[in-house]
Amino acid sequence: MKKILTAVLGALVVAAAGAGLWIALDSSKPAATIGKTKISAKQVQDTVKAVIAERKTVSTTGMTLAYGDSLNSEELNYYVVSTLLAHTLAANKLTVTDAQIKERAASILKQEGSAAKLKSGEVSAGIASKDFEGYVREILSIEALTAMVEKQGTATADSGTAVQALVRQMGIKEGVKIDPKYGTWDSTQVSVVPPATVTSTSPTPAATK
Repeated sequence: MKKILTAVLGALVVAAAGAGLWIALDSSKPAATIGKTKISAKQVQDTVKAVIAERKTVSTTGMTLAYGDSLNSEELNYYVVSTLLAHTLAANKLTVTDAQIKERAASILKQEGSAAKLKSGEVSAGIASKDFEGYVREILSIEALTAMVEKQGTATADSGTAVQALVRQMGIKEGVKIDPKYGTWDSTQVSVVPPATVTSTSPTPAATK
């Protein structure tokens, strides 16, 4: 699961890792603003809580997981990148349908082999189950943009860079503002950078239900 998403999303979805526990943040102001779109702190906190809760349902032995500031930034990054991709798609008159999302989600589940394996993959990748179809939408969005730039003459080897450039340009055009508590926006890498970056590997298995 993680390999599937990482291979397709590439540099657009950065999995930052960190040390510590989940940190409650002020939910009274936006965690991020992209143009006129606001991403609330509550949205991010709800996803972080879901990610942490789901870690208790699988064995996390050997997984490299994000915690604290880095987990908050990683989940905010999902919302920011999703928004930029949606706006980039709209600007280029491209669409991703619910039917396409359902079909691809089913395909990924089949490839994983079981719901349990899919859940383990989601936990490893830092994806809350409730956001799974959102990540699938990102995959399909990037594929649509990739097909577009290749049709316009971009070589396959350069298509990833070209798509990232389109999303970067959208971010610059609309303006991406991040609450400093979550980190900063790196327009070059098209990613939210956490206040600190430290890697933590789960030392013992979590309880399996």
